[in-house]
Amino acid sequence: MDLFSQLILVISVTSFLSFQWLFHRVSPWVSTRVSPGFLRLADKQKVEWNSRTVSTLHALLVGLFCLYILLFDDAINEDPVWGDPTLVKINVGVTTGYLISDLLLIFYYWKAIGDKFFVVHHLAALYAYYYVLVSSLLSNSRTCRQDGKETTKGEQLCHVMLGDCDDRARRLGVRRVLTC
Repeated sequence: MDLFSQLILVISVTSFLSFQWLFHRVSPWVSTRVSPGFLRLADKQKVEWNSRTVSTLHALLVGLFCLYILLFDDAINEDPVWGDPTLVKINVGVTTGYLISDLLLIFYYWKAIGDKFFVVHHLAALYAYYYVLVSSLLSNSRTCRQDGKETTKGEQLCHVMLGDCDDRARRLGVRRVLTC
């Protein structure tokens, strides 16, 4: 695993632990000081309150980071398809940690916040983020053609994924890449 992938893994794990800490410690502590009525809530309501608090914090954090990327990341702004996705991957790493954290909380507190549609949503997002973070499918600078040779970024724009290709492509779930 390369150094950047290890960094993204550390970011995801740190994000997971941070959102668990926010749910179990920070949200209840802050909520009792900001809203005295929090203590009068039923346990299920407290779980939902804390879940929504953490969800809101996550949305603000990731949303502001997206806004920063949109406004100031020259590599992405100059070339949205082939630009360097470093900041995007860091943002996705934070979101991956949050999604796993929230999914764990949904299962653990199923009676309070469990919803099959949230589970499907989280799993679908994690599946998509897998391709961004692990397989590098969206940010890879090379891909293979039908004959197994690698191509440049410019040639990738006209590729269509079909049948079998090299081992790397099979590992990524790509069967064959035809060039124009």
